[in-house]
Amino acid sequence: MKIGLYSPFAAETLGGGERYLLTIAECLLKDNQVDLIVAKNKSDLIPGLKQNFSQSFNLKLNNLNIVAGPFGETDSAISRWFFTRHYDVFYYMTDGSFFIPGARLNIAHFMIPFNQPPKLLQRLKLNTWQVKTTHSYFCKEALERIWKIKIDFVHWGAVEAKKFKALPKQNLILSVGRWFSPAGNKHCKRQDFLVATFKKMYRQGLKGWQLVLTGAVEPGSDNLNYLKSVQKQANGYPIKFHLNADFKQLLADYGESKIYWHATGYGQDEQTNPQAMEHFGISTIEAMAAGAVPAVINKGGQKEIVNQDENGLLWSDQTELMKQTMSLVSDNSYRQKLAQAAQIRAKDFSLSKFYQTTNKIFGL
Repeated sequence: MKIGLYSPFAAETLGGGERYLLTIAECLLKDNQVDLIVAKNKSDLIPGLKQNFSQSFNLKLNNLNIVAGPFGETDSAISRWFFTRHYDVFYYMTDGSFFIPGARLNIAHFMIPFNQPPKLLQRLKLNTWQVKTTHSYFCKEALERIWKIKIDFVHWGAVEAKKFKALPKQNLILSVGRWFSPAGNKHCKRQDFLVATFKKMYRQGLKGWQLVLTGAVEPGSDNLNYLKSVQKQANGYPIKFHLNADFKQLLADYGESKIYWHATGYGQDEQTNPQAMEHFGISTIEAMAAGAVPAVINKGGQKEIVNQDENGLLWSDQTELMKQTMSLVSDNSYRQKLAQAAQIRAKDFSLSKFYQTTNKIFGL
């Protein structure tokens, strides 16, 4: 089949959503022609994209076509319909907007559980998409409640666990996530809160440990200023910043870390503002696969991944996070027990299961 994949973010962003979309591409490339579509007004980015994807995600994308399509602000609705009608299946990772597609099968994927329902025109356009998917039950519940739509498939993200190996463990606490300004993007990973928590623990006697913050900096001065403010906040403490790290560095960070922190959605209400939560949390699974014990926020998609006191820990406030972290720091046998269970749990999000669901969604 001829399959088109489009995300408004793929040309400029290298995060979990892009890894997810390109893992779908890797699956489909075995027996189909697959085009990743970039808006024409961003076509100058196409030449370097495959190399960027390879360095960041370590996926097999040699046969992937990257083509320009009429998805800029000045392109017409009719041009989009004519463009998409050449595909057997068209898959759109939506930013909340919709257009009328022309493929035989049209799939709309929601990476974000938007907290505002669509207006009438958008809802009419959405009704032309035959299949609707998302990547967590948290997102499914929020979308069906707020948008009044039926989600046909929950398609959990995939981790190829064998790529993420436990290395000789260091006294490291790791958090992986892109740098978003809290003001500019409500999906802030709250590195500021993690730094404040680590500093408090350090002052209370946590010595011999480091906090490592790994992740790409999103374009925009507000995001850069947020990073600088957190770096200033961390000054004088054993806190490292691995910015725009490649896959090799990411594997090392996961492999050497004993504890994994995640705080997206802290301070936000998950019922009224679900888009501020971690919608799923692929980095948590990657950390678990490498034997790092997750101590993550008890909100959003994280609750689908971590089972309390079985393969990780869930917290609701700073006091709980500090208490749980100290339980791992002070009791090595307890930490190792959870680490082994975390590695087993990570296999539930296998590439083979991801491929099976992909094939069902695409009618293969």
